[in-house]
Formats: sequence, structure tokens, C-alpha cells
Amino acid sequence: MKRKILTITIGADMDSDFNELFSDKPFSEIKQAKNMLYLESYAQLNKLLSPKRMDLLKYLMEHQSAEKPQSIGQIAKELNRHQEAISRDINQLKKLGLVALKRFKQTIYAIPEYSSINIKVC
Repeated sequence: MKRKILTITIGADMDSDFNELFSDKPFSEIKQAKNMLYLESYAQLNKLLSPKRMDLLKYLMEHQSAEKPQSIGQIAKELNRHQEAISRDINQLKKLGLVALKRFKQTIYAIPEYSSINIKVC
């Protein structure tokens, strides 16, 4: 998988970054990351990415690939969690754009969209 990094920024001024992005500055001088998720607080981060979802996402980034996917059931066994809970968390991660779902016959696989996540506090 091509290295694609998501930067989650907590407490940053999104309007300022937006204005810089659409200013007359050459793109090479703009310092912000390409893939960013802006959050207002730690509470918002915890609501979107609970510790269990973060563990699941980390597992997917370390073990899951399009070339060698694991089913939802296999992931649940590896993480010692119920398959229904893994399915709910994967659907939430999909809504956030952090994973893509692939179907092969009757089996659904979750493939991570990013190879790593950076969390930046401003």
C-alpha cells in the first residue's frame, strides 16, 4: 500500500488553514498536510475514535491489505471481540473515510485507507 498519512488536528484554526490554502501563496510554500481531519477537542476525538476503534484501526493498518485481507470474523477472533462490535466499529470507520469495504462472494473485508495517523494538538 502506498504510504498515505492522515493528520488529525485538535484545536487548530481551520479557517486560517483554509485561507492559506486558497491564498496567492505557491502551493510549495503551504505547510499544512494534505489529508487532515480537524477536531475541536479530545472529547470529539474520543467520540469518533474510541480506544476500541483506535485499536481496531491500528490492527487494520498493521495486518490488513488488499493483497492479504482478513474477514471481519477473523479480525474479531484476533482482537478477542464480538463480530457484531467489530462490524459496528468498521462501519463507523468507513463513515469517517478511514477504511474501505471490499466484498468477495459472501465475505466483507475492511481495508485501511491510511498507513498511519498523526495526532497534532494545537
